[in-house]
Amino acid sequence: MRPVQPDGLGQPGAGRPRVGATAGEEMPVEVVHTCGAVGFRMPDHDERWHGHSLPGLRGGVGIGCPRLWCTSAIVERQEAAPGMSGTRVGLVCGYLDPTRDGVADYTGRLAVHLRPTGLEPLVVTTYEWARAAGEGAVGVTERWDVRGVAAAARALRRLDLDLVHVQFAPSVFGSSRAVGLLPLFLPGRIPLIVTLHEYGVWSEHGRGRRIRPALWSAAERRGHADRETLLLAPRAACLLVPSPEHLDVLRARFPHHAPATLEVPIGLNVEVATGDQARARADVRRELGAAPDAPLVVFFGFLHPEKALDRLIAAVAAIRAQRPGAQLLLIGGAESHSVPSAAAQQLRRELEQVAAACGVQDQVHFTGYLPAAEVSRLLQAADAAAFPFNAGVTRKSSSLLAALAAGVPVVATAPPGEVRGPTEADGLLRVPPRDTAALTDALGRVLSDRALADRLTAAGRELAASQSWDAIAAVHAEVYGRALASHRGGESWTGAAAPSRVGTSTAVEGNADVTA
Repeated sequence: MRPVQPDGLGQPGAGRPRVGATAGEEMPVEVVHTCGAVGFRMPDHDERWHGHSLPGLRGGVGIGCPRLWCTSAIVERQEAAPGMSGTRVGLVCGYLDPTRDGVADYTGRLAVHLRPTGLEPLVVTTYEWARAAGEGAVGVTERWDVRGVAAAARALRRLDLDLVHVQFAPSVFGSSRAVGLLPLFLPGRIPLIVTLHEYGVWSEHGRGRRIRPALWSAAERRGHADRETLLLAPRAACLLVPSPEHLDVLRARFPHHAPATLEVPIGLNVEVATGDQARARADVRRELGAAPDAPLVVFFGFLHPEKALDRLIAAVAAIRAQRPGAQLLLIGGAESHSVPSAAAQQLRRELEQVAAACGVQDQVHFTGYLPAAEVSRLLQAADAAAFPFNAGVTRKSSSLLAALAAGVPVVATAPPGEVRGPTEADGLLRVPPRDTAALTDALGRVLSDRALADRLTAAGRELAASQSWDAIAAVHAEVYGRALASHRGGESWTGAAAPSRVGTSTAVEGNADVTA
């Protein structure tokens, strides 16, 4: 087993980092043991300390303190299971709040499924969110601005990591691109893997917005920097993307200098219920005050202005002309990293006003954020699910995948220009975006055509089954192994000249979709 120690810890008179004008000066640091966790308290400073219980570690570790140059704790690796690597991976997720961000939820689930492969994942986040998450999370910084990223990198060096894997999305880092400077601060001995959960969405603002894109394009063509991720994408040993749309953006930006890039689908964000579906259907309709045979349409995910839920409300209102009992259930919270509190409250009011204007205020139901088990129960009760996003439903939505896995026939918008009317494709009934009439038509077909609904159910379940978390974890283990082997061999793992779907055919079949 390999202990992790700060400089000199365990030696007489050592292990006493000091705050001062220079990093070389020393100040006594008291090691505090509380409830099986290990933290640090600095004399003459506040009484805050950072410590968290971590599976796979003896006790826990709090990394970093305000202005403290070097803090750590003795942390021993678990013995790897026979035949397993014991590779320690730092999963960097800015603000680890799964109740408000799908990437945070994904990161936690990925860590859980990596452990059975013999890997040792540590979820790396801010002090605040590590405290909130408890077991399995490590706090390394207070925030993700430039200074905070530098502090995080110093802490990462002391975690004895074999790899760093950044889970990139603007929202999960507070819409700051400073995390893109992380490669500048990491030691060259640690390979960097980056998952681009969101990509191709950034745009210039302010003065010079017409000139800067050309400058960024020049830097990207040479492989120097990326307009969205700064140095993360160009300096990664491997990029992982959840959708082919991301691959297209990478090919356009880095035609000759792209790192190896693999398409790896998103996994489920809720467990599929295995209970009595008939009972769930009856119970949910009774709770909604609806008739036992009332058609139930659901949406699952964070509410967002670009998800066109106003059109969905209008579509369900129109359907009630033929199906008077139809109900709409909007499952999910309004507040997220992308939609802060005030904007979330305004969005909720606007959707309620749309429902009132359409005369369906009593048939549109908002659940707010719910535990996964309750989400699964509600999906069991649904006759159809709808995802009418303005930009189309792409291949990176764990919420869409959850509906498919639950056997709910799904209506979803296609990217602009792909379809003109309802079209079956990839286990979905696709409709053009921003077209309420087409959305109404598609939902009406699913609710009235049993054969169509059955086809969509079967195809959707097959797609969801091909994207299991076990398969996704196996892909990650393979990527980590290849990156480490290449790094230790002193060769750059660059794959093809342009991004490709290397390994997806042997790793995870099928595709993934949309933001949660």
